[in-house]
Amino acid sequence: MEFLGIGYQEVLLVLVLMLIVVGPARMPTVAYQIGKAVREMQKYARAVRDEFSDEWEYLDTQAKEIRGEVDSASKDMRELQRSFREETKALDTELKSATAEVQKALPAATPSSNGNGGAT
Repeated sequence: MEFLGIGYQEVLLVLVLMLIVVGPARMPTVAYQIGKAVREMQKYARAVRDEFSDEWEYLDTQAKEIRGEVDSASKDMRELQRSFREETKALDTELKSATAEVQKALPAATPSSNGNGGAT
């Protein structure tokens, strides 16, 4: 079992060193202060994690909304593009039809001479 990457041997070594440095009389007080400091650090770490979690959820929500708007705009653009193609195709067909009618009418309307009976 490990706590913060520290095994049994390391914990035992720290306790022995603490006993030597601090002494047996002050060891309970120092252990209490260390425990209190660890609890405070855990509390702060939890608060920071919760804050980041809230921000992450907010950003995720915003990203989903933006993605939905982009998808909607993309769908609208595809619809406009399809409509534009249909209109262009209809206009092209109409233009070809009108051009064909003009081409048919042109040879019939042009006389074989310049129009004044050969006099210049």
